[in-house]
Amino acid sequence: MDMKKKQDTDRQKIFYIVCLFFLLGTAGGAAAANLLPMEEQGEIMLFLQQMEEGQAVPSFGRILWKYLKYVLLIWLGGWMQMGLFLSGAVYLFCSASLGFTAAMLLVTYGGRGIVLVAGLLLPQNLLLIPAYVLMMWAALYYMFHWQEAEGKRGLKRERRRKQTEYCILFGGAVLLLAGASGVEFLLLSF
Repeated sequence: MDMKKKQDTDRQKIFYIVCLFFLLGTAGGAAAANLLPMEEQGEIMLFLQQMEEGQAVPSFGRILWKYLKYVLLIWLGGWMQMGLFLSGAVYLFCSASLGFTAAMLLVTYGGRGIVLVAGLLLPQNLLLIPAYVLMMWAALYYMFHWQEAEGKRGLKRERRRKQTEYCILFGGAVLLLAGASGVEFLLLSF
């Protein structure tokens, strides 16, 4: 198998694994919400209902920072040898919190929860999830492929090229986050 085909296969495998872990994290978060004792579920339900009544709309910058810090941590993990643990933990937290939030809205509001999830969580997550998946895929791929060139000059040049690609992918993820933050800001403003 030539080097190009091997890289393509590696990229696909990493992408499938990243997507699988996002689904597992989301399912785990939903399961955790449903396995909470009734007393704790009641406290969270009360909190959600109180938040609905007297909620001030956060600024665009505050919403962007809420998402950017997670993508930044995933990206930083890609620069470290053992960054898999940092990136993986942050990534699983993001997916689990999405599943937990959706499940708690459904438990709290019943049928109306479906409308809330579809109207308040889904639109921005159509951009957030690709940003998280893209960044986790890039972090894993580049973490495992930083040292793939031969010779001192080739190694330096190839490493610099990969670092540039990695930074460009981070910029793409930030653009997706900005779009998601704008959508959330608009949804909360109305």
